[in-house]
Amino acid sequence: MTSKHTGTHQEQQVQNSCSISFEIPSCSYEKDNLHNSSEGFAIILCTQGSKTLQLNFKEYTLEPGGIIFFFPGSLWKPIKTSDDFQARYISINITHRERKAIIDLDTVFSLSAYISRNPHSSLSPEETAVICNYFDLMKNRYNAHANIPIMEHLLTALLLELNQIFAVQAKHNPSKISRQEEILWQFLFLLKQHHKEERAVCFYADKLCITPKYLSSVTKILCEKTAHDIIADFVTLSAKRLLKTTTLSIQEISEELNFPNQSFFGKFFKQNTGTSPSSYRGK
Repeated sequence: MTSKHTGTHQEQQVQNSCSISFEIPSCSYEKDNLHNSSEGFAIILCTQGSKTLQLNFKEYTLEPGGIIFFFPGSLWKPIKTSDDFQARYISINITHRERKAIIDLDTVFSLSAYISRNPHSSLSPEETAVICNYFDLMKNRYNAHANIPIMEHLLTALLLELNQIFAVQAKHNPSKISRQEEILWQFLFLLKQHHKEERAVCFYADKLCITPKYLSSVTKILCEKTAHDIIADFVTLSAKRLLKTTTLSIQEISEELNFPNQSFFGKFFKQNTGTSPSSYRGK
């Protein structure tokens, strides 16, 4: 009796502290639109076939051995998936307050700037086999309701293994990030922090110590979108998330996103989605 109660309690601890999924989410809804990884962190490792997707406005194609990372707040869109596509997948949703109780992802990934600047990389067949073994072991233990310390250490081991692989890759194939790529990276970082309060291109340009015109030219070259369009994408995604995942009224959401009134928010949302906030929420 006591043993059964303890097992249930451990399972609840894992579920309450960290939501982990090993199933690639379906992207059939809003197929042509951008999606937001919100607070989640995810890894996809292709083992067969191919998958093309857009991540933070750059297009990548996953083929066997290809691995891609979704950081919290990443913008992504599926483009094309082959019929024989297969992959290992893990998604970890940890709230800000709970993150340190499970694992400090920021600390782990600060070990290798290569990962943050190269969200897509290729592994050798041997490396792919090693990482697949980690995925399979984690999935097995999670399904068996392993307790928090076990999942914590397995996740840490996986990430450290990946960091070691990429540290070697970076040493043998050093990649230099261009000034334009650095500007885009910093712009997206600032946008993640301030898009609810600031929607003016000049605000971000000032933060980056460049002109609004130059910022838009950089985003146009690298993303085929103006800075204004990217800002609108971020705000629209936040609005969609709030409409679908909260019980906030449309008036409260317009206030949360710093619109002057509900009417202005409604016009903005319809202009960027083709539908009204209330209609979107009701879908």
